Amino acid sequence: MNRWIGIVLIGLFIQGAVVMAQDDFMEPMDPDRREQMEALRIWKMTEYLELSTEQSIQFFPRLKEFEDIIHENQNRQRNIMKSIYELLKDENYATTEKDVKNYAKQLADLEKEISNQKEVFIISIGDVLRKDQQLKFIVFDNRFRNRLMRSICQPTRHEKSPKRERK
Repeated sequence: MNRWIGIVLIGLFIQGAVVMAQDDFMEPMDPDRREQMEALRIWKMTEYLELSTEQSIQFFPRLKEFEDIIHENQNRQRNIMKSIYELLKDENYATTEKDVKNYAKQLADLEKEISNQKEVFIISIGDVLRKDQQLKFIVFDNRFRNRLMRSICQPTRHEKSPKRERK
């Protein structure tokens, strides 16, 4: 019984991920816009972490290297999601338990890898950042990503539904 519940949950996870993956197939962000966002992020991070010039010189190249590795794994995740999406679009395809397990394991392994890489990076920058700055980096990274996601997901002013009148 537990095995079937697990299989159903994994199936629902993959179906939800496939629906969300459709958004991942959007065109890449405008390079100018991306550059502006990155400049803002670096400026805010430098300010929040209170980085000295020497720390900045050492920290940001290592951050870039770390982020390149993370982006590579995220691209691998995106490719797995595209594969799942393409399989599900095929009318002749019949989902098997083996497929569900295989794709769920691949995605989970990549999530673990990304998580491990984050942990290793944060610990490894201890030779550049003070301990409080390492913790501030964790907080900054989380807040920045959350705020970015909220700003992307929130409807713009003209898309918001009109407020209800109070009775």
